[in-house]
Amino acid sequence: MGPSGKPGYPGEGKQGVPGNVGPKGPPGPSGLPGHPGQPGNPGSPGPPGPSSAYPELGQVLPATGPYNGQEHGYKYSKNGGDMGGGGLEMPAFTAKLTNPFPPVGTPIVFDVLLHNGNQDYNPQTGIFTCKVPGIYYFAYHVHCKGGNVWVALTKNNEPVMYTYDEYKKGLVDQSSGSAVLPLKQGDTVHVQLPSDQAAGLYAGQYVHSTFSGYLLYPM
Repeated sequence: MGPSGKPGYPGEGKQGVPGNVGPKGPPGPSGLPGHPGQPGNPGSPGPPGPSSAYPELGQVLPATGPYNGQEHGYKYSKNGGDMGGGGLEMPAFTAKLTNPFPPVGTPIVFDVLLHNGNQDYNPQTGIFTCKVPGIYYFAYHVHCKGGNVWVALTKNNEPVMYTYDEYKKGLVDQSSGSAVLPLKQGDTVHVQLPSDQAAGLYAGQYVHSTFSGYLLYPM
């Protein structure tokens, strides 16, 4: 075999024409969120809103103006005294129970009155009957002894809320409930025991179960 020849000179080829642009690829994954920006300057206060048609809970009502009780035919009593005149006293009452374990399925007769403004609560029947339409607040506080107690707050003979307390042997327990209810003239509200399986509602000389209610504002 003969000797190898010398390497040849490099070729002189020309650059080819660019090809067509390919199709757009799918989007890549989302990047991490950036750092939160600096908080902006506080805005200027807005204009005052319109006055409410009704007072807020706990608001002291003026003696005159849209909440004047005399416009609705009743007066506010002072220290529970006799108002006199032809106006009605502010609807408000508290009554306590003297006899433990009242019957089931009928209004509980809280028979001892601590206050009964406008005489809307009947201590013989245990029923509050609305004479001044408005928004009312009702509350009951009961004790439990000898058995569980299940209590219903009832409007027009329909339960609107329940409270249940489980009896613990050897102890006197307590339970309470409350509600704000709109009432029309003639509507009734009372408390009763719905079941004889939970009728351990107790009352005594130094252990008081009570039922209260009062008008928040008229309508």
